[in-house]
Amino acid sequence: MKELIINGKIIFIISILFILVVATVFSLFNFQYNYRGIFTNISNTNQKSINKGFTDNIDGFIDAKDVSELVEQKQFKNNANDIIIDMITPDLKRLVDINDFKDLKKRMELHTNLWRFLFGQYDTLGYKKYKKLLIENSDFLSQSDIKDLDYDRKILAILHQTLYPWLYHHHFNGLKDIILNSKGKGIVICAGNKHIRMVRSTLDTLRNVIHTKLPIHIFYNGEEDLTKENQEMLQKEFEDVTVEDITIFFDNSIVKIGGWSIKPFGILACPFEEVILIDADAMYIHDPIEFFDEEGYRTTGTLFFRDRTILPGPNEGTRWLKSWMDDPLPETRKLRFWNEQSFHEFESSTVVVHKLRNILGLLGAAKLNEQKMRDDVVYKYVYGDKETFWIGFDLAREHYYQSSIPCGFIGSVREDLNSGERKLCGHIGHALSNGHFIYWNEHIVRDKTNIIGESSLLQFKEYTIDNDHGNWVGNKWECLVIGPINVDEEDQKEKDKEPKIIPLSKEELKTVETIIAREKKYHFVIPESN
Repeated sequence: MKELIINGKIIFIISILFILVVATVFSLFNFQYNYRGIFTNISNTNQKSINKGFTDNIDGFIDAKDVSELVEQKQFKNNANDIIIDMITPDLKRLVDINDFKDLKKRMELHTNLWRFLFGQYDTLGYKKYKKLLIENSDFLSQSDIKDLDYDRKILAILHQTLYPWLYHHHFNGLKDIILNSKGKGIVICAGNKHIRMVRSTLDTLRNVIHTKLPIHIFYNGEEDLTKENQEMLQKEFEDVTVEDITIFFDNSIVKIGGWSIKPFGILACPFEEVILIDADAMYIHDPIEFFDEEGYRTTGTLFFRDRTILPGPNEGTRWLKSWMDDPLPETRKLRFWNEQSFHEFESSTVVVHKLRNILGLLGAAKLNEQKMRDDVVYKYVYGDKETFWIGFDLAREHYYQSSIPCGFIGSVREDLNSGERKLCGHIGHALSNGHFIYWNEHIVRDKTNIIGESSLLQFKEYTIDNDHGNWVGNKWECLVIGPINVDEEDQKEKDKEPKIIPLSKEELKTVETIIAREKKYHFVIPESN
């Protein structure tokens, strides 16, 4: 009788074990089709609960007293973890479908969630502790053999390597190398032979007019992009300038860097931790180091600038974005692009990023600039690399800061007798919260694609700040209509509608005069006449 009771109890316990294992497999089977089944409300989950989907599901199956008497909990957990890995690994290792942004979004959110569970967050831990954790504990991200990793690290490693297969084993062997390679503040410029005149002028202004002390790193795109002679010239003419080939840093068979797409990769590869990325034709009249004092940069480690408000209304870009981006970050919800107020949102002739603090967002932006991703999808819906920064940061759930000061426009006011209008003609640029109009894009010439002689030089005397209702005219929107030439001074309503014209300060005018004088002397951009 006693033996029957014991045998019955054993059969009962074995039955429970069988049911629990089946239930575990069934619940995990659903996970491979919906990552959110475990990571519920991923964008709002705190660090302590990030891993509850894995841990609680497993712990919940081993609470029974009878089971715990027969099966060691740790072993049961390990077996269940192995089931998890076996079930979801094939799906996680599947190559990202460039047309399935809903799937890409889930993968990147899961990547961020696991990252923050394992490494914490910069804003919570602070600079030193976060950096130390990444340096000491991130080697597994680039490991090829991950079978002995615990399940959190194993899944993160799989996600990391499938999302960014181009990142390691070319120049950097792991994330630690990227972090240790990145020190201090500096300027990055991406330029080739076709930019050589512009970049020499820009470097001359930075070094010999506004006298910035920031080191400068120039990236070119492959051996044919910048001749040896031009590389040597840039490094000899200007102090603390380094020139390097971007294609040696990442797997270029995947990213196939070209054109605008070089920018996020340049930030990743450069030897600086706090990076000011500027276009070769960006013209500065104040030291770029002032960017680091902006409150938004100090808060988020990012500073992005607005483009002009143009081409409002529904468009293919917003329709595409909203077809998969169902829970944008608060800052994304405020963007004019999202609200169909402007087709152009960011202006990326200057981008300021703290690399360590925003590594996830930066990787997200780079992801969107992979060759197939950009050519077959992204660039069809947005204009070049500009919007890939905020979209990439949003995908990675990384907060970013866009300057609260709208796009500026700098040049000089002229009267167009044919149209009877006063116009401000020049280039777009940007002001800082300290009141400085710090830089503009497209350099010092009217049209950089058609430089004839000194007549191509523009005058830069005054500027305005975009009021989101500008009347832009010209083939390249190079002029802003201010108002009619003849306005009744008593007609205050008409005057109030006009954009406010702000003169440059005496110091700024003197800087501009020096830039123009050096151009006429050295002919960086304007060819010397015979």
